[in-house]
Amino acid sequence: MSIPSRTTADAALEAERVNPYLVFLFALLSTATLFDGFDAAMLGFAAPEVRETFGIGLDDWGFVAGATRLGVMASFLFLISADRLGRRTLMMVTVIGFTVFNGLTAFTTSTTQFVLCQFFARLFLTAEYALAVVMIGEEYPARLRGRAIAILTSLATVGVMLMAKVQPHFLLAEGESNAVHASVSAWVAAIQGAFGLDVDAAGWRSLYLVGAFPLVLILLLRLGMRETRRFEAAREASRQAAPGGGGLREQVGNALTPWSPAYRRQTAVVTLLWNCVYVVTGPSTVYWVIFARETIRLTPHQVGDIVFWGYAGGVAGHFVAGWLIDAVGRKLTCAGFYVAAAVSICMLFQDTSLAGQYVWMILTVFCFASAMTATHVYASELFPTEIRATGYGWTTNFLGRVTEVAIPMVIGLLIAPLGGMPAAMAVVAIGPVLGAVLVMRYAPETRGLTLEQVQEKLQAR
Repeated sequence: MSIPSRTTADAALEAERVNPYLVFLFALLSTATLFDGFDAAMLGFAAPEVRETFGIGLDDWGFVAGATRLGVMASFLFLISADRLGRRTLMMVTVIGFTVFNGLTAFTTSTTQFVLCQFFARLFLTAEYALAVVMIGEEYPARLRGRAIAILTSLATVGVMLMAKVQPHFLLAEGESNAVHASVSAWVAAIQGAFGLDVDAAGWRSLYLVGAFPLVLILLLRLGMRETRRFEAAREASRQAAPGGGGLREQVGNALTPWSPAYRRQTAVVTLLWNCVYVVTGPSTVYWVIFARETIRLTPHQVGDIVFWGYAGGVAGHFVAGWLIDAVGRKLTCAGFYVAAAVSICMLFQDTSLAGQYVWMILTVFCFASAMTATHVYASELFPTEIRATGYGWTTNFLGRVTEVAIPMVIGLLIAPLGGMPAAMAVVAIGPVLGAVLVMRYAPETRGLTLEQVQEKLQAR
């Protein structure tokens, strides 16, 4: 099929080069993906200590982790609003919300409180991440869009690496201490005392308090961020078409537009792709640290080091995928890394040697980072501007996360009947293989097209 031609309207909205504002915008939005990785890794690293504090059994931990991930799905509501209220407005709200609830997590006194605080923290942070991807997709030139999104999402991997190096200073064995741990623990104890809470020495509390600090400064920096040109154009067109604005019925109709006949195919494809990824990454994120610490008997320092080097491989995966996406195409890049990711994640839970953990962690994160980068690109470019955030929300944050929430709960119950975590992970590793088949059969190739040309191509199918 021939590439659709560019119109005058396309040219007015399409950036020809990366100007200083786009560099500034990228720097601001990169903090969203950085802290997404930082916070997600925090829950994994802190799992053994949190379980000990609240007396949570291994079979129940899957439900705890799954319940916090429901916040990821609830972030869908923010993305629907972003197509009506604007990307910039909702970005401000999400920064404040995440800062508040992640900080409050440090002072929870029960499993229920912990789950609620992390539910809302994940809700706000995931919405922030999604808005960052949408904004970069709308603002950056078509020839660089894949690489820009790849670099943006790679910073989530950097966030995990940062957490890997930070956590050993806080998750200490009984009797150990250091200056950083002692200082932040004193802050936690002082706040606990001021509010009449029981003072304990749980290191994970300090970790969550530290994780909330930088977001306050970033909020101030984001005051210089503008609304995207494509959203402004779409909003102006909507005002001219309906000067009085739409009522509740129209807003509900807009929220369901991604499932209308015109967009149903791409909505279903991207939703299924994400579920094929999260059927593996969900339980692996929840259980790998527990597997490494309690089955292989690795220390927090060893676990942190493995994750650091593994996610360094992930950063490389994002960059490799970003180049391949724009040079070779979305379909082959996405499908190829889906299959490779399935093999590597299976071996990560089979090889219990220290060297094997390093090797397979690096390969696993490299492959999944590459696969997820390609999927993020699809999710951000297959919908028109007026429903882009809504479509992204349906596919990536809501229905696309069903397996991320459900499978950790199921695996928690099946670990014993299946004979342990390695067998359980081998079963779910089929997910990305199915995703590769879906990509090759149903996903479109959008390499080199503007967002408007993508829509022309999809409408012509």
